[in-house]
Amino acid sequence: IEPAKFDELMASIKASGVGKSYFIYKYKNYDLGLPRSESKTGNSHKDFAVSYINDPSLASHRRDFTVNAMMMNIFNGEILDFHGGKKDLESKMLRHIDSEKFKEDPLRVLRGVQFSARLGFSIANETLELMKTLDLAHLSKDRINTELIKFFRAKELEKGAFYLFALSLFEQIFGVQIHKNDEFLRELKSARNFVDDERLFLYMLFGKFELDAKKILEKMRLPKSYFSILKEPFFKAMPSDNELLKIALNMPLKSWLGAYNKERIERAKELGVYERKFEPKIDVREILAAGFKNEMIAAEIKRAQELEISSYLSERKFRKS
Repeated sequence: IEPAKFDELMASIKASGVGKSYFIYKYKNYDLGLPRSESKTGNSHKDFAVSYINDPSLASHRRDFTVNAMMMNIFNGEILDFHGGKKDLESKMLRHIDSEKFKEDPLRVLRGVQFSARLGFSIANETLELMKTLDLAHLSKDRINTELIKFFRAKELEKGAFYLFALSLFEQIFGVQIHKNDEFLRELKSARNFVDDERLFLYMLFGKFELDAKKILEKMRLPKSYFSILKEPFFKAMPSDNELLKIALNMPLKSWLGAYNKERIERAKELGVYERKFEPKIDVREILAAGFKNEMIAAEIKRAQELEISSYLSERKFRKS
C-alpha cells in the first residue's frame, strides 16, 4: 500500500497521528504504521531520517527486540515474523535484532530493563553483552525517567534490579556504585507482594544502602510525588511497637512503604494501627494555656504523644496478662 492510500484509509477511520512524517497513526489502543526505515543523523533521539520502504522484512530491522518486530497485515490478518519473535515471546526472551541499529538509541537498554520487570522476560546473553557497550550519557533526564517510571511500577522489581546490577547502571542512573546484592533482590521480590506503590523500589534502595535520597532525587529530576519517600521512615530490622506507633501518628500503617512483609503487617494489625492512625488524646488548648510558646509547643506535643504511646502499650500489655 502506498503512503497516500494509507493516509486516506486512516482519515476514513478518524485515526490521528503524524502520518506524513513517520507513517504512524494512533487508532484507539493501536499504533498503525507503514514499513519504514530510519537512519541516525545526530546524537538526539529526534535525529533520524525516516523513509517509507515497501519491504516489511527490511523495515523490521529498525525494531529493538524480536518480540516487537512482529507485524500484522491489516488487510488479511497475516502475522509477519522475520526474526523468531513468536518463539521468543513464548519463551519470554528479549533478543535484539540488528546490533548496529540497536546501538543507535541507548535508551533501548532501559527499555529492556523495564520490559523484563513488567513482563517477567529474560534478556538474551548476546543482547545483554551488547547493552553493556552502550553509554546512557547523551540521553535526556526526561527520556530516562519515562522508562524508569515504567520499571518502578512493574510487578517483578527484582528482575529489573537484577539487570541494573548486571549492566552496572546504578552509577550512571543514580550516581552511586552498588554491587549486586542478592538479599536486596529477595527483599524486593517479597516486598512487591505486599506493597503496590511505584515508590517502593527507591524507598528500599535508599534505605538498604543508606543513600542520600534527597540528593539522588534532585539529581534525577523525578516527579515531585517521589520526594514523599523522604517522609517515610525506614527500618532494616523489625521496628519496635513504640516505633510503629510513632509512624502511625502520621498515617495508618497500610499506607506506609515499610509495611512490606507479613511480620510488620500482622504486628500493625495487632496494635490496631494498620487500618487507622494512632490518635492520642492531646488537648493543644491545654498546652497553650500552660504557657508554652514557639518551638516549645511542638516539643510539648511530642512529649505528650510519647506518654500516650507508652500508656497505650502498657494498657495492652496489662490486658494480655
